[in-house]
Amino acid sequence: MDELFALRNLFYTGSFQQVINEANSRAKVSEAANLERKIYLYRAYIAQQKYNLVISEIKSSDEIDLQVVKILAIYLQAKPSVGSVGLNNGSGGESKKEEALKELRDVVLSDPTNLINPTVQIIAGSIFYHEGLYEEALKILVRHNKNLECVALIIQIYLKLDRLDLAKRELASTKTWAEDAMLAQLIEAWVGLKTGGDKYQEAYYIYEEIAQSPSSNTVKILNGQAVCNIHLGKYVEAESLLLEALNKSNDDPNTLVNLIVVSNLLNKPAEVVNRYINQLKETSPNHAFLQDLDLKTSLFDRAAQRFALA
Repeated sequence: MDELFALRNLFYTGSFQQVINEANSRAKVSEAANLERKIYLYRAYIAQQKYNLVISEIKSSDEIDLQVVKILAIYLQAKPSVGSVGLNNGSGGESKKEEALKELRDVVLSDPTNLINPTVQIIAGSIFYHEGLYEEALKILVRHNKNLECVALIIQIYLKLDRLDLAKRELASTKTWAEDAMLAQLIEAWVGLKTGGDKYQEAYYIYEEIAQSPSSNTVKILNGQAVCNIHLGKYVEAESLLLEALNKSNDDPNTLVNLIVVSNLLNKPAEVVNRYINQLKETSPNHAFLQDLDLKTSLFDRAAQRFALA
């Protein structure tokens, strides 16, 4: 019996406060499950950007699984992010980030026994993914022993690298041992969205089925459904889902980006689109979408100058 089945699914769908509530309930579990429950608890706090809580609570005497989670908290607090929380933009932040990477490499990954630890694999892979060190991430992640989170990150990397062929191969292999798991279904939806065609509808059905559970009808799942609808040309339905997501979290950057996209597709007034853009700038000033928008605006202005009247 999987003692943490429900907790994992809450985490995968982005129900981070429910993960925290469940993990703090102190329901009796085995010693191994208790450690894993702590890991999900602290990872949920990290997802809420409560880095200092995690850093202060995890001690140097704790298990390596918790130590590496603490490194993740230090790294993300220091790294320039989509928001403006913590140490993000100063030289102190860069120094802390480099210290976290050094500890990960020199202390954690230098011990061969840690390389087969699932938590170390997931967290190290995540940090290297954030750094854009995809090859280094894959070297750690491919050591996994049928761990779905490792598979999910491997496939995210393949999709990021535009290697749909490798993502499909990894998915096919995974379905031989984990087809019915929720995370496996989410992975299939990601690959479907990248594949396109009939797979858009299949991906939507996956998100729709997951959303049937009240605890799974989260901002993350609503955005997944909305993206499927955008690809299917159902812009009104997509907007409705995104507004529902916005009601749940009014500063979620993915929701705001998708609302900007769908508002343009629906030919909404410029002030509506600009309002979402300004809201994104307010909550997530370093977001990749805004950086790309600034670049495109600059390129357009330069091109326009070439045709300006003398």
